[in-house]
Amino acid sequence: MHPLYVRCGFAWERGTLARRHVVHPLYVRCGLAWERAEQHLLARFLAALRARHRRRVAPLVRLDLPAAPLYGAAHWSVSGRGVPGRRAALSSNFLPGRNLLLGGLGAVHCARHRIPALALALFADNPFPDATPAFLAALGRLASQALRRRVAIRAPFRRLEKAAVIRRGRDLPLALTLSCARPRGLWHCGRCTKCAERQHAFAAAGVPDPTGYVR
Repeated sequence: MHPLYVRCGFAWERGTLARRHVVHPLYVRCGLAWERAEQHLLARFLAALRARHRRRVAPLVRLDLPAAPLYGAAHWSVSGRGVPGRRAALSSNFLPGRNLLLGGLGAVHCARHRIPALALALFADNPFPDATPAFLAALGRLASQALRRRVAIRAPFRRLEKAAVIRRGRDLPLALTLSCARPRGLWHCGRCTKCAERQHAFAAAGVPDPTGYVR
């Protein structure tokens, strides 16, 4: 089995999957505010996996799927302004159809390159409608029908909270992962909802947080 990881915000999941499978990482560039930092850290993370951890990771592939025409140039995810703060509800981070878009594009990539499984980085606390097991199963059926090739769409961490995933990946270079919606250079802002989730998850996992936060 050769799964493909399409979501770059959760690089440690790639590392844990690469313990048992050949992973074909795919980064989808949507023009979102955090992508410059995310791509820089991702390149370093993948290099570290190959060099220090001997993980089976194929070369990174990048595809473009601009989000600004869908969400608008003023949307916080595109502009970086008005990003939900650390006290905001989890629902404030909802990007309509994001997993539908990533899953559809990833499925086409899988079919073209004969990769039988697509893995998405979804956690147990994800409340959004395009993150449910029913949605993923339906998307897999539709993609397989449309592409005339079976593509299994999976969420291997869907029953785990982020803290549990961190514990599983504590031997990985977690300092080279990004959660922040408003990074400053390569530093996490420390003020957005995603940073708060990250800090809470490391604390709950009992794993020292190696993240650099803006003070």
